[in-house]
Amino acid sequence: MAVTIKDVAEAAKVSTATVSHVLNETRYVSEETRRKVYDVVRELGYVPNMNAAGLRNGKTKRIALLVPAIGSFFSIDILESVEQVFRKEGYQVIIGCSREDLQCERDQVDVFNYQQVDGMLMFPAPGDHSYLDRMPRKYPIVFIDRSAENCQRDLFIGDNEQAVYELVKQMIEAGHRSIGLINGVEGVPVMAERIRGYRRALEEAGIPFDETLIRNGNSQSEGGYRAAEWFVQDGRVTAILSLTATMTLGCMKYLTLHKVPVPQRVAVVGFGETEWAEITQPPLTTLRHPLFEMGRRAAERLIMRIKEAESGAKPEPYETVRMPIELVRRETF
Repeated sequence: MAVTIKDVAEAAKVSTATVSHVLNETRYVSEETRRKVYDVVRELGYVPNMNAAGLRNGKTKRIALLVPAIGSFFSIDILESVEQVFRKEGYQVIIGCSREDLQCERDQVDVFNYQQVDGMLMFPAPGDHSYLDRMPRKYPIVFIDRSAENCQRDLFIGDNEQAVYELVKQMIEAGHRSIGLINGVEGVPVMAERIRGYRRALEEAGIPFDETLIRNGNSQSEGGYRAAEWFVQDGRVTAILSLTATMTLGCMKYLTLHKVPVPQRVAVVGFGETEWAEITQPPLTTLRHPLFEMGRRAAERLIMRIKEAESGAKPEPYETVRMPIELVRRETF
């Protein structure tokens, strides 16, 4: 017998209205109550009744987009590209945020499941994603920008390790032997890939790897600011590579406010091309992530997977597509 919203409410010891508000995000509900409802939904395997929801053929024409941060430059650019693809196919995009936290991600996926999405594009948060294979309702999922631990799906990602390796080689050839790295959120696979490229270039040049030259900026502007402050005060670093655009903004803010000559005192390269890169003083050299193309191709793959499932055809094997990342030379390096 199918689990109903009444069953969830009784098990969670709340009203059916509260369960509805939690899953539809239509009214404020305390964190403790939200957590209780989500736990019961997972435990009972609750999925809304399709007929009661007034749906035909089990399709809502809704696509979920789960990003690490709503306001990040990365998320905004991706949303623009995927929305164009889905709009042409008659789909509405529903956006959610994980805040790079697995529990928050799972809560948001529960909301998407309640909203009966037909598919999902996802930037996986750090941690075990085997739960995606155990969801009571199955639909296609495509990963963007990073792989997911213990879960295989199509993946569209930049060639992170190679891009950083080639950049650091150029920095070394330009005379920089003490290169500071501002790292993002710990546990995100792409950050580990970028650090591997950094280490490989140093090792090939015979430069010892120094862990103190990697500072954790936690993918925040404040983190980039503090990392730049540490590098300048330490005095050894002559070049900085920041691994996210938001941290780069904080890094450049510190260097500008404290009148640190760039690139004379310290060269700077930021990961991620942004509109403001051209108007910093001096204009910022960046590694340009193929965001628009990555989002477009991921969206097209998700549409293909949805149609594949509807037709009942044998699924094509999952594919990982690595896309080149371009160095845009300006004046900071």
